[in-house]
Amino acid sequence: MQSDEAPEKRRRPPPPMQFGADQALWAAWLYYEEGLKQDEIAARLGISRASVFNLLQKARDEGIVTITIDPTRLERADLSVEIKEKGGLMECYVLPAQGSGQPLYDRIGRVGARILEQKIEDDEVIGVAWGRTVMALSKALAPANKPGVTVAQVTGSSMATYDFSPELCTSNIAARLNARCVNLHAPGVVSHAEMKRLLMREPIIDQHFNLLRQCTTNLFGVTQLAGPTLLEASGVMTEELLHTYLDKGAIGFVSGYFFSPEGEIVRTDFDDRHIVMPLEDFVNVPRRICIGGGPEKVEAILGMLKAKLATVLIVDQETARQVSRQLA
Repeated sequence: MQSDEAPEKRRRPPPPMQFGADQALWAAWLYYEEGLKQDEIAARLGISRASVFNLLQKARDEGIVTITIDPTRLERADLSVEIKEKGGLMECYVLPAQGSGQPLYDRIGRVGARILEQKIEDDEVIGVAWGRTVMALSKALAPANKPGVTVAQVTGSSMATYDFSPELCTSNIAARLNARCVNLHAPGVVSHAEMKRLLMREPIIDQHFNLLRQCTTNLFGVTQLAGPTLLEASGVMTEELLHTYLDKGAIGFVSGYFFSPEGEIVRTDFDDRHIVMPLEDFVNVPRRICIGGGPEKVEAILGMLKAKLATVLIVDQETARQVSRQLA
């Protein structure tokens, strides 16, 4: 006589010893490594198919399983190739449209994380700037063991940008990679130019900037100056100071540098007080990865490409289309 007991009430076989008591791990192994279907796993574990689905979801939520898509496929798309060729880039990755309802900076950050994971060598020195997209990338990185990698902060600190500050972006990336973290123990902006000159002579600061000259990769976002901008919202700059750059023709900001639509670097007295990796050292870094997108950043991305500040661009599809149309 067939039992009327629901599958969940039947005696379940214990997981194999190597899985301990972790059913989520066992289910994930059977599904992803042995290729069993969910109904086959349900029969093997003595549970319902719905429970198998829940166990697989738990495995993803707890990081037992991480699902990644080969980001190099994004590079082969026609739009990516077009921007790469027109913009003088080494690589360009375009995030497809119609994704989840999550913020665009989170989605671009996740793609950036997958790409960075593939590129990191065991002896890399990675320079890190700040911003929401960089912070999103840091959170999306899969845990790794890269003790030979150094992650270094390229611009001074600011408590006003706590949620995505330079020091937090740097330390998050280092923690995810189990890498060496080197924060820059200096303010992002000082009161006058002489203070910056004195500070840069301090041995600990001098050593940090010597380290930055060894960077093999730099990671940064792009900020527009027209309309609402993180530079003002984060407290890095006042509205009055921002307008001094706008009045001189600046359109965008990348990792400490302002630039015009034509790609010319724009400077004011603020640069004499800004503690940041010098431009001449920045452009000598072989791989310079810019992550960012959104229609408000199109002009800033165009100016950045003309300034040759990035060698790799990670951007969303709609922004990429507008950038491509306007590139000569």
